[in-house]
Amino acid sequence: MIKSQLIILTSLSVIIMGCSSHQAQQLGFQDSSVNSYARHMSNSQLCATYLGERSTNQTRVSLAAEWQHRKLSHAYCSELENEWYLTKFTKWLMNEKAAKPNNKKRLN
Repeated sequence: MIKSQLIILTSLSVIIMGCSSHQAQQLGFQDSSVNSYARHMSNSQLCATYLGERSTNQTRVSLAAEWQHRKLSHAYCSELENEWYLTKFTKWLMNEKAAKPNNKKRLN
């Protein structure tokens, strides 16, 4: 009995680790709202709420201000959203810092 439950739990964990944030959202795993201040949100939460994919109790102005402060872009959010959970977990294990968006303009 316990062995079969353990196998099912392990299988589900492997399946979830093998999908991206976007796929998890399509499956309904990330339908909850984000109820924290914009400054305390992770980049992925801020991307999802700012782009209207998840609901939040924060105002659009506070989300936009934090979006500008962190210099996020649609391309960065798309890349972050399509990264697999397994990749994120591996980076966490290796203590690798996430790449920050770089939108600085070059002066010629």
